[in-house]
Amino acid sequence: MANKIKETINSELERLVGRFMRNTDLEIATLVAAFKKSDFLAINRIGHNIKGTALNYGFKHLAEIGRSIEKAGADEDVENIERLLLCLKDYVVCVEIEFEED
Repeated sequence: MANKIKETINSELERLVGRFMRNTDLEIATLVAAFKKSDFLAINRIGHNIKGTALNYGFKHLAEIGRSIEKAGADEDVENIERLLLCLKDYVVCVEIEFEED
């Protein structure tokens, strides 16, 4: 298992984070399905959505993974997409969320 990844999130979002993480799990499943079909447009779009939503919540590491998936989808980079899917799966297992006040 990978090392823990710490994300510091505004405490005002605390009640929303559980749903956000469940949605991230759904996006992973959708990405895996798109990857199996070589649907690079969907991979690009989902990576873009992950990046944007993660940034809105303050998940900087997750946003970077989303950005990389977005680019790999645009480039149709199969090997990188496969590696990034593993990174994304590891991320949701390893992330430690710390809440801070403004």
